[in-house]
Amino acid sequence: MEFDHGAPLLFFVASALVILPFLVVVSGIFPRARIDLDRSVLVHAPSERVWEFVGSVPALLGSQGRFKDFGRVTGWSLRHGDGESAGSVWRALGTWGASPYWADIEILRIVPGREIGLRLRHDSLGTQRGLRDHVGLLSLESIDSGATKITWRLGARLRGPRLRLACLLSSRRLRARLLDQGLRSLKVEIDNATKDLKGPSSVQAGEAGPLHVPQPPGRIPPETTV
Repeated sequence: MEFDHGAPLLFFVASALVILPFLVVVSGIFPRARIDLDRSVLVHAPSERVWEFVGSVPALLGSQGRFKDFGRVTGWSLRHGDGESAGSVWRALGTWGASPYWADIEILRIVPGREIGLRLRHDSLGTQRGLRDHVGLLSLESIDSGATKITWRLGARLRGPRLRLACLLSSRRLRARLLDQGLRSLKVEIDNATKDLKGPSSVQAGEAGPLHVPQPPGRIPPETTV
C-alpha cells in the first residue's frame, strides 16, 4: 500500500523537476523576445535600375520574399493611398500552406531610388496581435556606376506567448510572416537580368546595357500607341 500511495507523489515530483527548469528558461527568453536582422548583398547594376526591382510592395514581396518558402501570393490590391507613398496599404492574397491567406502591408517610409520601409498591419493569421515595433527596411547604396549595395533590416518585438513560441519553434517560418527578404535570390535575379542583356553584339565593353524589369504583380502595363 505504501507503494500505491507513493507513486502519485513520485510522479508529481518527477514532473516538477522536468517542468520547472523549462519554465525558468522560457521566462528568461520570452520577456526579451525580439527579431533583429541586418544583412547586405552587392549586385552588379546601378542603383536606379535596382530600384525598379524593389521600389514597390508587389515587386519587393511578390517574388523575393521569404513568404514563398511557406505560401504563395496570387494577387495584389491597393487598399489605401496611391501605392507609392508613405501611408499606402497593399493587400496580398494567396495561401499559407494549404489555407487561404491575406495580409495588409503598409508603406512606412519611402525615398525613391534609396529606401523603402514596410510593416505588417493585419493578416488572416492574426500575427499583428503579438507584434510591436515591426518594421522592414530595404535600402540601396551606390558603390559606383555599375554596383549597388542592398541592405535589408528587419526588427520586431514579440509580445504574448503565441508568437514567442512560434519564434522558438521556427524563427524562419515566423520571419516569413514578418515580410523577411531573400537577398541572395534578389541578387541572382538582378545580376542575371543585367548579364543577359550585356552581349557583345548589342553592348560595347564598359557600357551599361538596357535592363528589362518585369512589371510588378497586380499592375497593368501601359498601352502603346502608334
